[in-house]
Amino acid sequence: ILSQVIKDQLIFMIDDDPTTAFERKTARGGSQVNSLGVIMDFDLGARFGVERIQFFPRNAHPDFLAPDFPFQNDFLRGFELLLNDGSEETQVANQPVLTTVKLETENEEPVVELTIPPQYVRYIRLKSQTTVGFEVAEFRVFGSGFVPRADYLSNIFDFGEELALWGRIRWEEEHFGSERLSRLLISSRSGWDDTPLEFTRLHSGSGEEVPWREGAVATTATGDAVDLDAIDDVEEALDLFNALPIDERNQVALTQDEYDDLRSSDKGDVRDDLVAWSRWSPPYKLTAGTVNAANIGDDELGVPILSPGPRRYFQLKAEFDSQDLKAARAMGALAFTVSNPPLTERIISEVVPRQVELGVPVSFTYAVLPTKMRQGVDLGFDVFEIATPVRSEEVETIEVVHADGQVQTADFTGVDLTNLPVQDDSGLFAVESVTERHLRVRFPAITESDLAAGRAAVLKIRFKCRVLRFGTTFTGTAWNSTTDDLGQRVIGGNAADLGAADDDLIPIGAADPNDLAVRVPLAGSRLMINVAAQPRIFSPNGDGVNDETRIHCDLVRLVDAAPLTVHVFDLAGHRVRTLFAGEQGGGSFSAQWDGTNAAGQQMPPGIYLFRVDLSTDAKGEAVVGIVEMVY
Repeated sequence: ILSQVIKDQLIFMIDDDPTTAFERKTARGGSQVNSLGVIMDFDLGARFGVERIQFFPRNAHPDFLAPDFPFQNDFLRGFELLLNDGSEETQVANQPVLTTVKLETENEEPVVELTIPPQYVRYIRLKSQTTVGFEVAEFRVFGSGFVPRADYLSNIFDFGEELALWGRIRWEEEHFGSERLSRLLISSRSGWDDTPLEFTRLHSGSGEEVPWREGAVATTATGDAVDLDAIDDVEEALDLFNALPIDERNQVALTQDEYDDLRSSDKGDVRDDLVAWSRWSPPYKLTAGTVNAANIGDDELGVPILSPGPRRYFQLKAEFDSQDLKAARAMGALAFTVSNPPLTERIISEVVPRQVELGVPVSFTYAVLPTKMRQGVDLGFDVFEIATPVRSEEVETIEVVHADGQVQTADFTGVDLTNLPVQDDSGLFAVESVTERHLRVRFPAITESDLAAGRAAVLKIRFKCRVLRFGTTFTGTAWNSTTDDLGQRVIGGNAADLGAADDDLIPIGAADPNDLAVRVPLAGSRLMINVAAQPRIFSPNGDGVNDETRIHCDLVRLVDAAPLTVHVFDLAGHRVRTLFAGEQGGGSFSAQWDGTNAAGQQMPPGIYLFRVDLSTDAKGEAVVGIVEMVY
């Protein structure tokens, strides 16, 4: 057990004061001091690159002269220096396993300077190997290279009571040394109040951690005022607290000042507030070299922000990681796009049916519910886009039920979707675009909606599409065509009563991300379905009718992109043409053939074979079909 005198002296080794020192020597007329085996442990607090270590007594170093303390000869005459890099694999029972880098039993240098190969170090031990008394005035560690870990947490951005939508984020990034040995991870979170932290105290009765101040009174759903501390079941009290509106919740929540005033024995943990704030997003992935100082203002660059919006508050963090002293990342300017006010406070959406057959065209109904539009604040919307797994085969109807009960409908059943946009007779509705990954429609603007007041507006879109993978999510985005502002993403939940296929058990307006997910049977192992030449018989004679064919297939059950090839052969087995060779993700795929070979020469009429090959880590699959060319 260290004496208080020794404890008080330890700081002298790192106080940058030439007149103080840690002493293990016998004072004149004092009791004998044992200096052999004295251990001095240093924790740098984190891992740092180190290349040099230095220590010395008072008045020994030219930069730390102390003529009034002429103890330059009281240097450490025998020592052992041990290091540990602070990594988890070098710890046993939470204690660092130290490795000797220098053992010196006959030191004659007052200023000991040890140069070591540059390496990560966290823990340092200096052990006396002498019976001669000594002192250490300063113990100095010199760094090298880049630190292995650094974190940056931004200030909280406040976008005001109007709330804001998030667009895209981008940043300048530079690497040093080996690119594969370093990384920069940037994440975001958004919230409803100005602190993402929740302060807790120990409940006076149960001893459990609770986030409200002592004596806090909350209002139940039935309008009763309840002392949260008086509820016997703490979990029940927590549920009531977390269900309160944000403003009321913050009125009874324990503040940082109140937390600081608590006795240590009454303090609980400080943790992330996951009710008023979202979790940190997954790190954003930005293609290297795409953003620089000249184009960082381009709103089209970067990647979409994943944190939920609209919300008032926003925060970013950056994590810098390096696996080598010479490798690092640097971040220059960072920009992200916001727009406010939003279109509405929140949009709940769902799709039915949510259980379908794999690869079979199905008529889906997509319902969109703006739960509340603040008059004079929110912009409303008149355009909606649905993300689809493949190209939609048909848009059937678009219906708007306005807040006053008025219903407007347009029927696009049977309309050719190859020549868009197309309007209905009134000009109020339109199918604006249909691609391999989305459909976009326009309708009379929704500018008023208030679910709580019984005046909710609902948009319903019926369309026909196929699903090729279990858990396909039909995300959606609303837009206002009169502005250049950002679109607003929807939240999955119960948007409307959509009949027998709608199996929601939660109330209308409640969120549930599963309401946007469509399931298909898990049975079966095929990765390619609906493989065919379309048309099977074609005639490349330049008349504009069936001049080419497309080898089509639906790639199903794929999680990641996989190698795909499409070849055409003659009946003798000779390869005529490779139509495609590359990586392809799940969804509909087609490769065009105009009847020519690899040299661009027209092939003679006849029957040809096509072969589609797909390779994944788990298996490979091939399908062969027939295509006929005639003149």
